[in-house]
Amino acid sequence: MMKNTKSVSKVAAVTLAFTVTLASVGLPGYGPLQASAAETVTNQKSTLTLEHQTYKQSGQLYLPLREVAAYLDLQLTYDNASKSLELTGVTQFAKFKVGSLKATGKNGVTVSLGAPVQQKQGVTYVPASLFAKLFGIPVTATGTKDISYVYSSKYTLIQTDGMLFWLNRDKGVLYAGPSGQLPVRSGTVNIEYPDWLGMDAHKIDENTYVVNINNAYGEPHIFNTRYRVLLHNGTIVRQTGMSFGGPSYINLEPDVLSYDGKILMNNGRTANLVKQDGTVVETIDLEKIGGPDDVYSVEAMESDFLLIRPYSTGTLLLVDRESGETTPIYKSMLDQGIIEQIDNDEFGIGDGLKYIGRSGNQLKFSWKFAYSGAEPVTKVYVLPE
Repeated sequence: MMKNTKSVSKVAAVTLAFTVTLASVGLPGYGPLQASAAETVTNQKSTLTLEHQTYKQSGQLYLPLREVAAYLDLQLTYDNASKSLELTGVTQFAKFKVGSLKATGKNGVTVSLGAPVQQKQGVTYVPASLFAKLFGIPVTATGTKDISYVYSSKYTLIQTDGMLFWLNRDKGVLYAGPSGQLPVRSGTVNIEYPDWLGMDAHKIDENTYVVNINNAYGEPHIFNTRYRVLLHNGTIVRQTGMSFGGPSYINLEPDVLSYDGKILMNNGRTANLVKQDGTVVETIDLEKIGGPDDVYSVEAMESDFLLIRPYSTGTLLLVDRESGETTPIYKSMLDQGIIEQIDNDEFGIGDGLKYIGRSGNQLKFSWKFAYSGAEPVTKVYVLPE
């Protein structure tokens, strides 16, 4: 079996992570918890310069809806069935239409906005009273594009297929729910050193979602942890984290989402394929395949092969799933001079290969060398018969 070697200092920079399985955080008989007041932090006065101008009409201050909502941890969607806009937060929501003088919140409470919702040049504007009356956040104008309000953003937001997610950046609490409804508390993600957080979400089926969270931390943010969270029936049933970092040019591509209907949960050393409810059906020992003291991404998975990338070298390994044999494919795809630069670089530059897809026995890659300013080109690797 072919192993990967690199300087001791580089391998030492790799930090390994963990896999945690969580049971439901709801109370017995009551389901998942609603947003907790214990998570509330003291709000600070904030000022913001907008892209679009505010204006006054009929005695009301008008604000660009989508632009302002994002800073107040509110997610905007459109309901085609009712032709209504839906503005959803962790503890309140609002439903209204363009031209409407009213908005409806939780428990069917309806409030008067004092002036109609308007659209101008494709931008939806709402009276500032919407935020004050339903969300308790008065907004004032301090200039044509400048506003002031008392609120401190607490969440990282994402949505997919009408399902909305909020991640509390300090406490790791994750909320999820359909647009236009109050979300439920799905559980806590065990994020260490939360700093620069990014998030994406994917729908598996009507009851199952995967949320990926990236955290870059430590000045100058050269350390990274990637978390994958599996939600089933509104509750976190499994989560995993993979940590790596150091003075390196290597970029680990995201792990493949699923294979054969099973979700991949990878902690960098061991990858599990799990059912929608979090039950493990297959375990892949990445350290056994690629070598110990490293962290591996799983960038492709098919019935006959895997593509895994060790952080210490950043060079893709083709793994025969039947024999377990590994092949560093860059050595047969790139010019000798490039191969020597990859092998001899002190901090690791990777092979620049990004998997695109498969056509028969041909694997296609986008390739761009780290030190090159040229546009990416397509490379092909032919699987052995």
